[in-house]
Amino acid sequence: MRQISSLEYLSMPKLTRWWYKFCSFFLNIPRAIGRWFRSLPSKFAALGQKIGDWFRDIWDALRFGNWKTRLSALIWGTGNFAYRQIGRGLLFLIYEIAFILFMVFFGGKYLAKLGTLGDSLPVKQGSVIIQLGDNSFDILLYSMLTIVVIAFTAVVMFMSLKDAYNNQLGFAIAKRAATSKDDMGQLLNHKFHLTILAFPSLTLAVFTVVPLMFMILVAFTNYNRNNMPPNHLFTWVGFDNFRTILTGQAMNATDAQQAAKFGRTFWYILGWTMEWAILATVTNLFIGMIVALLINKKSIRLKKFWRTCLVTVVAVPQFIALLLVSKMFKSDGGIINSMLFKIGLIPSYNSVKWLDGSTDMAKAMVVIINIWVGVPHTVLTCTGILMNIPDDLYEAARIDGANPYKMFSKITLPYMMFVLGPSLITTFVGNINNFNLIFLLTGGSTVTGAAQMDLAVGAGDVDLLITWLYKLTVNEARYDVASVIGILIFIVVAFFSLIVYSRIGSVKNEEDFQ
Repeated sequence: MRQISSLEYLSMPKLTRWWYKFCSFFLNIPRAIGRWFRSLPSKFAALGQKIGDWFRDIWDALRFGNWKTRLSALIWGTGNFAYRQIGRGLLFLIYEIAFILFMVFFGGKYLAKLGTLGDSLPVKQGSVIIQLGDNSFDILLYSMLTIVVIAFTAVVMFMSLKDAYNNQLGFAIAKRAATSKDDMGQLLNHKFHLTILAFPSLTLAVFTVVPLMFMILVAFTNYNRNNMPPNHLFTWVGFDNFRTILTGQAMNATDAQQAAKFGRTFWYILGWTMEWAILATVTNLFIGMIVALLINKKSIRLKKFWRTCLVTVVAVPQFIALLLVSKMFKSDGGIINSMLFKIGLIPSYNSVKWLDGSTDMAKAMVVIINIWVGVPHTVLTCTGILMNIPDDLYEAARIDGANPYKMFSKITLPYMMFVLGPSLITTFVGNINNFNLIFLLTGGSTVTGAAQMDLAVGAGDVDLLITWLYKLTVNEARYDVASVIGILIFIVVAFFSLIVYSRIGSVKNEEDFQ
């Protein structure tokens, strides 16, 4: 699509102008991706400069520091004890001793076996284990924990050395160093954010970063039902799992058929996942917007009643609502089929298989049910936005002779889309990972569709990537393949989120919303 001038754009009919903007948005996405990749060298250069500054500070402290400062690189806290900072020096020294003990008695032995993930199996006498062997799971998990501890320790060592050097410079000027009382005053005043964020940051590292690193590394192993610790060991397999999922190819001929199924299944489920996310997001947005506009019209009565109904739908836990709906649309004895049979619209109680018959019917039903579940949230959000649009804009538009359609297209819709932009990204990502709706309604599979498609182990014809991942881990113990799918879900979500987020008006023109 060629670039046109502003005059050409304004001379277009309204529909053609809208279509040009719509196409331009998506056609510019590859350009945005290209610009992002072209900016990578400068980003890496900036990161390298920051790392270089970090090492430069260490080098300056070692080169220009006195013996107290230099000794702090080996015995942490020396530069604090020398200037009577007993409390701070004790903290550095105690941490160094604890780190050495941790590496000697715990972390070191696991980190030493990270390259092989263990080499000794348990010794059995019959079915009874009389001597434990290596546990690949423990080795990988505790090695990740050890790496995080080492990284944090490097930061602490840098802090000890820099603190000693700052004490040396400060003492040379003011003939005194900060006392423990001064430190406490800083932590409770202008450094209070460090005091508040210390514990959350620690828990984030232990309970989020370490498991995330573990999950990523599992994708490069053969951790599955056949290699389950403690009776067996799993090993590194490199990019074999990624090759299996993305291309359907296996390293050996015995797994070729299964690998082909995995590749075919992944691309099918990825396509349905994106189709579902787009349909669910777009239908909820536009239907919710229309309902909000209707309720907000001055001629509509009982506004509070309709809004209360919507709030009630939102207040009911989605888990309970979806279980109830799944029972209502059950093909054998469900309420919907029973009612249709009694009024003579279907010949038997199980004539219509809403959620467990054909693939197309099940997919259409989950989209429709998602409208019922999601539209109330959108309506309430849009209602709040509509209430905050200044009436002066509409009054000025009426004076200028604008009709209702013109006011909606020029005032209401741009205002709503400007505010809803970031929320749409969140909704889209949530729909990609909408486990509850798909799993509770269909279990991810229908009777006829799953049998006809010959999908890979654990996969169903209505599964999203997230529900297939759940089945692979809980039912099939294919943790290696499931980890690959988890990484790919993150890449897909991050790709669309970053690209779209960088192009929406509420981010590019944030200052316009005043």
